[in-house]
Amino acid sequence: MSKTKILIVEDETIIAMNLRETLKELGYDCCGTAPNKCRTIKILDSGVKPDLILMDIYLKGPTTGIELADELKVTMPEVPIIFLTANSESVTIKEASKTSPYGYILKPYKKQSLHAAIEIALSKAQEDNQKIKKLDAIENINKTLEHQLSVNTDRNHRTIQLKYGYLYDKEAQILYFGDEPIKLTAKEKKIIDLLCCSAGQFVSQEQIEYSIWQDEPAGYAAFRSVLFRLRNKVHKDLIVNQNNAGYKIELF
Repeated sequence: MSKTKILIVEDETIIAMNLRETLKELGYDCCGTAPNKCRTIKILDSGVKPDLILMDIYLKGPTTGIELADELKVTMPEVPIIFLTANSESVTIKEASKTSPYGYILKPYKKQSLHAAIEIALSKAQEDNQKIKKLDAIENINKTLEHQLSVNTDRNHRTIQLKYGYLYDKEAQILYFGDEPIKLTAKEKKIIDLLCCSAGQFVSQEQIEYSIWQDEPAGYAAFRSVLFRLRNKVHKDLIVNQNNAGYKIELF
């Protein structure tokens, strides 16, 4: 089992060396020491992935430990941070609390207190990370369901469910049987489109004839011929007719 890797960010060399030695005695792996933000980022950019960071609140340089911790919570939120400080003033602690640290260790620290603080932080961080993973998984599921609902809503707007396993895509003007498109002539398509756009309602023969032959009279024989060929391509009861009412297509 690999040792827990801990990164020390401490600008006092003696304290950093003592921390490193103490961590070794406690069975941890000190994966690096850094006195400031610049060195910390270099260590992390080199591929080092700590399981926990011990961070001095007051670092020398333009960036304080609180400011650096705030930045690291964005780039590596899963890594718990414990603050090291000789200042126990409430104002300082309140400011540091905004970065959601996993603990505070007052200098000079005791070996047992350091060990307890590290173990508690690691355990709490593991619980938090598992919760985040579960929430992310739930969020991904919700996004998938929302997408499917959106697709289905869009599909419902552009398609009409018909009886006997047929589906009509109004936008593409394609009649499907299951997943297979049915090959129709231009006149047959016009009949299907007219009936589907008036789904559930009877359409007179005159209306159908006009949609097919707008510029010339067709005659009953021509109409019957087109309708006969169309009916031979679909279920015999998909298109029904009623005397004096006309024709309609059966909805699901």
